[in-house]
Amino acid sequence: MYGESVHALYGHRVIYDAGLGTSALVKQVILEGRWHWPQNSCQVIEIQSRVQDIRISSSSDCIFWDSPGQTFSTHKAWNGIRCPSSEVPWYSLVWHPLRIPKHSFCFWLALRGAHKTRDKLRVAGSILSAACVFNCGEEETLEHLFFSCPFSHSVWTTVLAMCNIVRPTLPWTEEIDWMTHHSLGQGFPASVRKLAFVVMVYNLWTERNRRCFHNLFLPGPEVIKKIRQEVAWTALSSRKMQLSERHHSLCTNWGVSWQGLSR
Repeated sequence: MYGESVHALYGHRVIYDAGLGTSALVKQVILEGRWHWPQNSCQVIEIQSRVQDIRISSSSDCIFWDSPGQTFSTHKAWNGIRCPSSEVPWYSLVWHPLRIPKHSFCFWLALRGAHKTRDKLRVAGSILSAACVFNCGEEETLEHLFFSCPFSHSVWTTVLAMCNIVRPTLPWTEEIDWMTHHSLGQGFPASVRKLAFVVMVYNLWTERNRRCFHNLFLPGPEVIKKIRQEVAWTALSSRKMQLSERHHSLCTNWGVSWQGLSR
């Protein structure tokens, strides 16, 4: 009643006095469209009096959100309980229409600095050495992993070339800024850049974990092959990409069929 259960207000005894079971339904105390609680005790009589202003409807039960008539959805619930903040500049890099959810989540963690890199694990006392698992002799930090490490630097340089981008690699935060401003819109080149960046970060992180936890190693060319396949599969599965003849070299670089995207 009024946001509280009968049991919470009156205790278990009232259920016994009313002659109802613990799994009783509301309809068991309604008779001919009116409240009809058994008059077996003072508490049950009080309940009968208190519920008179609760309207009984013959329609099916509905869950309303915020106010009567407003249907419930998880989207409305989430927006109702969260504390909204301003949109970050790199939003479109992570949550774009062609995103692969597990890749975007991994990338989002990297952007938030939430990945447990070895330098953090050493400070926490979980490991003794923070040496990079790609055996370059440097300490593993987020900035080192993306893309100061020779292994990740080589992979990213190749991916940039496949995107028809010719420039030196940049420090992590500068790479994010550059890609944010050079991957605007939903055109084919911009979509490929966003996909390639996020897929590459995901595959570098999973390769790092593969070496840490499974003692298994993929060479750089194999990591690049996986990135190329995942970008191509995602591109081919999309019907939203608009192509023109100037995209031919980009399709060739990623192994994307022109006919497949032009259907």
